[in-house]
Amino acid sequence: MDYTPKILIVDDNIENLKVVGSILQSEQFDIAVSLNGESAINVLLNNDIDLILMDIMMPEIDGLETCRRIKRIDTLKEIPLIFLTAKAQTADILEAFEAGGVDYIFKPFNRLELLARVNTHLDLFLSKRKLKELYKNRDLIYSIIAHDIKAPFNKITQFLQLLNGGHIDSNSSDFKELLDILDTETQKTNGLIDELIEWGHLLMNENNNQLQSKQLKPIVDTVIAFLKQQSDSKELEIQNNVDEKVKLICHEKSMEVILRNLLANAIKFTPTGGEIAFSCEENGQKIAILLEDSGIGMSKGVVEKIFVKNEFHKSNGTNKEKGSGLGLQIIKDLIQKNNAELKVNSIVNEGTTLTIIIDKSI
Repeated sequence: MDYTPKILIVDDNIENLKVVGSILQSEQFDIAVSLNGESAINVLLNNDIDLILMDIMMPEIDGLETCRRIKRIDTLKEIPLIFLTAKAQTADILEAFEAGGVDYIFKPFNRLELLARVNTHLDLFLSKRKLKELYKNRDLIYSIIAHDIKAPFNKITQFLQLLNGGHIDSNSSDFKELLDILDTETQKTNGLIDELIEWGHLLMNENNNQLQSKQLKPIVDTVIAFLKQQSDSKELEIQNNVDEKVKLICHEKSMEVILRNLLANAIKFTPTGGEIAFSCEENGQKIAILLEDSGIGMSKGVVEKIFVKNEFHKSNGTNKEKGSGLGLQIIKDLIQKNNAELKVNSIVNEGTTLTIIIDKSI
């Protein structure tokens, strides 16, 4: 499913709004409209807007002053703004640029010129946004490499030096214990590297953005089977209560990664002998996929830190299992790519319910 840019048109003239709006809608753009600067700022604060087309001559607060106010708001200042103007004087154009505009279009509108300028600045803005996401992901990967891959590699190196130095008798129990630790650290590090590669592949490969109708139950079965060793080691009962008829609109591989990471966290934070269950509920054109566990739960502060503020967070499991925090980042990115929403309800010492709300397939 291709992304549809959203454009805000700001003009106190209804006819101008109709003309510009019809041109943009004919090209399948999603549009919002405002009749003045104040309402425009409110729309921007409450919606994800990718481009602004704004008339300069408006009552009360003109387009130039509205633009200046927008550029003083951190969450809005990067949105490109194109002025719509009947003024052709050089001084007026310079003032428009100084206020923060990226371009201008003279009235009366030329359809081809309007679309060319809109497409140019949308491409630049969306490319810049994607580049920022890449940098953010790069920085996160560097952090994980520094803290979660470097540490076990250092431990592996130290143990190998002990073994190669002949300090430990190869027939002793200490030697076998060291080999077991080396095997565990190597597998853990290798798994983290695989997870990083898989995450990067799913984020970067445009072909992975194709959403299709898929049955949910087989995906859940695959996820449970993949993590069977971990769940068996803690004697956990994992149930798949999803109806076989349920279908959803998703990218199958990324949905599998999402559910696998959610289940891995549930296993990690559920004590030995606990219970975990997948189920689903239909609500109109949406499906709610529920993952419920009898684990240790999370406080409101931790939930807000992880799921609202998007802060990098990691903690040990009930059996001292370590994690990188990468799983949650993967989940957030791939949830977005599946046009889905993640909700969390958790009570300390009682358990957690994670809910994915996603489009249903008929």
